[in-house]
Amino acid sequence: MFQIAILAVLVGGALTSQGAKWKYGKTDKVHEIYGPNDWGKVSKHCDESAQSPINIEKSSLKNDGSLRKLRFLPEDWYGRVYGVLENNGHAPTLEIDKPRGTSTLTGGPLGNSVYKLQQMHIHFGCENNKGSEHTVNGRAFAGELHLVHYNIRYGDFKTAVDKPDGLAVIGVFIQEDDDDDSSYSLKVISGAARYIRKAGSKKRIRAIYLNNLVPHLRDLSKSYFYKGSLTTPPCYQSVQWIVLKRPIRASEYVMRALRGLLNDDEQPMCDNFRPTLLRNGRSVSQCDDDRLFN
Repeated sequence: MFQIAILAVLVGGALTSQGAKWKYGKTDKVHEIYGPNDWGKVSKHCDESAQSPINIEKSSLKNDGSLRKLRFLPEDWYGRVYGVLENNGHAPTLEIDKPRGTSTLTGGPLGNSVYKLQQMHIHFGCENNKGSEHTVNGRAFAGELHLVHYNIRYGDFKTAVDKPDGLAVIGVFIQEDDDDDSSYSLKVISGAARYIRKAGSKKRIRAIYLNNLVPHLRDLSKSYFYKGSLTTPPCYQSVQWIVLKRPIRASEYVMRALRGLLNDDEQPMCDNFRPTLLRNGRSVSQCDDDRLFN
């Protein structure tokens, strides 16, 4: 609603709402900039009952064999994409230059609908024990990457964003590793992050290879699946969430680059995650033959 999590949305940081301003942390009453507990003053949708992120409780998972048929399809074998990395004040966000390459999601719980990759962004903590938006049995990760896809039946992201079946987001936990075990593509992103320290700055990056960035995209059955929302205002409940069980690793160098980013107030951007919210009766599914990764 991907601790270390990739998406703004637009789901996590790239979508901005009209009118009232929002931020992470506590509400600034003097300047009327609202923190997560008061995002309902920014958008009424933020107070609705199917919000993200959530804590995923393993003991309450439902088994769903259709997850086995989820497919992630790069337009080339490596999933090569290009774009501009922007510090939008909330999250480092890569807008995909779709004519040069993108990816799609289809199958399984998504049915015959096809979802195209629009952007990716990262949520991350100031320390390694927090940063991800989703948690598992109460455990948070250092960050979460969100890969934000829109339903192509609506033509573009802007039209799809508020539709009940408008978006599908892959959330990927990021785990800091003492060894330099980051992927080449994650190093490209973190390297570019050093050029966009201040909010509003941008940096065009060379190719990112999605299957290198997140190797587990080849088997989305090893995921948690539930219906939720954008994790930033306007908090539309339009997202089919696919949260990968296996994290990607990030070196201390990568995390230090992310933690060097500044928000709109020229303060550290880290801890740019929304706290988990109640499931309110929603079910969370996993593949029925996925017990090994439970």
